[in-house]
Order: sequence, then C-alpha cells, then structure tokens
Amino acid sequence: MARKGNNEGSIYKDKQGRWRGVVSLPSANGKYRRKYFYGKTRKEVAEKVNQTVGQIRSKTYIEPCKTTLYEWLCAWLETYCKNDVRMTTYVNYETYVSKHIRNSIGSYRLCDLNTVIIQEFYNEKLKSGRLDGSGGLSPKTIRNLHTMLHKALSQAVCLDMIPKNPVDFVVLPKKKKVEMRYFTVEEQNKLQEAIKGERLEMVVLLALYTGMRQGELFGLTWSDVHLDISGNSYVKVTQTVNRMKNPDKTAERRTLLTVNEPKTPHSKRVIPLLPDIAQKLDDYRQKQVEYFRVHNLPETDFVFTSRTGNLVDPRDFQRDFKNLLKKNGIRDVNVHGLRHTFATRALESGMSVKTLSKILGHSNVGFTLDTYAHVTESLKIEEISAMQSFL
Repeated sequence: MARKGNNEGSIYKDKQGRWRGVVSLPSANGKYRRKYFYGKTRKEVAEKVNQTVGQIRSKTYIEPCKTTLYEWLCAWLETYCKNDVRMTTYVNYETYVSKHIRNSIGSYRLCDLNTVIIQEFYNEKLKSGRLDGSGGLSPKTIRNLHTMLHKALSQAVCLDMIPKNPVDFVVLPKKKKVEMRYFTVEEQNKLQEAIKGERLEMVVLLALYTGMRQGELFGLTWSDVHLDISGNSYVKVTQTVNRMKNPDKTAERRTLLTVNEPKTPHSKRVIPLLPDIAQKLDDYRQKQVEYFRVHNLPETDFVFTSRTGNLVDPRDFQRDFKNLLKKNGIRDVNVHGLRHTFATRALESGMSVKTLSKILGHSNVGFTLDTYAHVTESLKIEEISAMQSFL
C-alpha cells in the first residue's frame, strides 16, 4: 500500500490495543509535527482524523493550546452557531463575547481554562457585571451566558481542543422568584371599559383572552387567523416581532425590528377564540381595510400595524399602554401582565393546567404549575372545602 502523504492522516492499533490516529501538522518553518487522536473504535478515531485533515486543507484548523477563549468563541459563533440559533440569540451571544468575555477571561488559552476561573468570572459578573456600572447581572443573564459557554466549550471537546468542559461543574446562581403581576377581576373590567374606542383596544383584548406574548401579537398575520361563524374560530402562532441589536455594526441604526420564528417548537400553537372575541376581530379587520384605503396605504397581512402601516414597535405599545393605565387610574401592570391575567382567569374558570400549558406555549406542565402556583394554591383550598358536605 502506498504511504500516505503529509496532512492525510493514518489510523492503527497501538501496542495496548487502542485505536490511534495521527495527523502531521504543518508549522511556520516548513517542518511537520504529529498530532495523535485516541478512541474506543476505529470509526470514532477516523471521524477525528478526517475532521482535522479537512480543517488543515481548508486552512481553518486552530491549534488548541495556542487558541484563547475569545478567539475560539469568535470562530465558534461564525462556524457552528450562526446558522443554528435564532438571530436574536446570536446577537445576544455576540454581545456576551465582546462585552463581557473579551476583556476578562477571554485572554485565557483554552487549555488553561478550569472550573475555578469560570466560577470566579460568574461570581464577579453577578456582583458588578452590568455594562452601565449600576450593579450585577441577573441570575437569568448569568444562566444564558453559561448556556453559550457550555455549548462553545462542548464543541471544543468534540474537536479534541480540550479534554473536558470546564463549565460542567460550575455552581450557578439560584433563580429569583419574580413577583407575578396581573390584573384583578375588577381591574380587568375597568381596563376593558377604558380601552373601548382606543387604538389599543383589539390588541389588549386579544392578549387578555388568548395569553399571547407581545411579540406573538405583533407577528400575527391574517393568514393565521381563522374566523368561523359556527364558533370554530382560532389563531395560529407562527412568528414573532422583536426589536434586536443591529448585527450590522456599520449601520446608522443600532437596533431594528425583525420577524422571527418563535423561540421554541412549543411556542408554535393554535389558540381557540371566544365567539365575542372572534366577532370583534372581524369588525377590526373591516375597519383596518377601510383605514388603509382612506390613507392610501399598501396592503399588509399583519393584523396589527402602526399608523403608517408598518410593524408595531413594542416600545411604542408599552409606552401607550402605560399612559392608558395612568390616565384611567388603573394599577401599573406591564404588558406581560396581560398574559398572566389570562392565565389566572383561565385557572379560576376551571381550565386544566395541561390545557393552559399548551395554550400558553410552555414546554411542560411543570413550568406552568410553578409559574402560577399562587392561583393553584388558592384553588386547592376552595376545592378541598367542598368536601365539608361529606362530614
């Protein structure tokens, strides 16, 4: 058999009976040095050898012990992450790398990283990690940053750049229980009176009676709305509208509105509509058509638009909603509180947690139970009191 040339790699069993692969790596002085790979099977070693050979030939091979964490994260973002996550997630990851990691632990070589270094980095960010210098990052942000680092370093392990993932044994901060803010029945009735005739009326009603997230409401199109006079009306959640950091650093606008797929597969769902809500939505559609005709605006498939027929900016809606509450003397509850109000009313009306979980687009029933424990606890007291009649 002809001998393989440099950069082609070879695979064999060593004296201990282990499968071993070897690739000759080129150096700046024109000489070659050997890099060895080990595995339990020939196939496992062959995959490592072929991957390295391919990287050498395409000139994308990175020498592990000379690569810093920052250099690897930049390469990982471009090669393995860009086409695998939502654009909003990619932009967030890019921010973590450039703003939080680059000038801190980014200078460490991959082979010098360890759990203690990562742990101290997390602890420091939790204490004073905000970019505006006003305190620490939230436990949720630390967990998001951890998710990114774990993915990137797991890929480095797969490529034999490091023997194990140093973030595997880091202790993460406990999640803070966020106060659940929602409208009481009286406040909801007052809100529904206040929005009559307002531009916000339909979007607020749809939030109160479907539990859709803000981005899902503004991403809703008429193509995903099914109105049926027989009562089988529903909306489909297939996309969201979000404001995100502009990935183009040379652009004049630092942020932009984007239409994206929902964050998880569970977020894509069908939500039934009450007959009254379906009728109001149909009335709203007719008014929208007339408004676009009178103002000579191009047709759009989006259910909710700005006055100029463009995408609704969530920040504008949040401002208008806040002003409406203040004007009518209603307790200040943020826009997401409309979703919590729907969930609370649904449970109070006897909806099963499993059904509610599917309507809200949660990944599992456990999350729904944990989020709305305040409602389920009070319902348990009421339901167990009904057993009094048996005594």
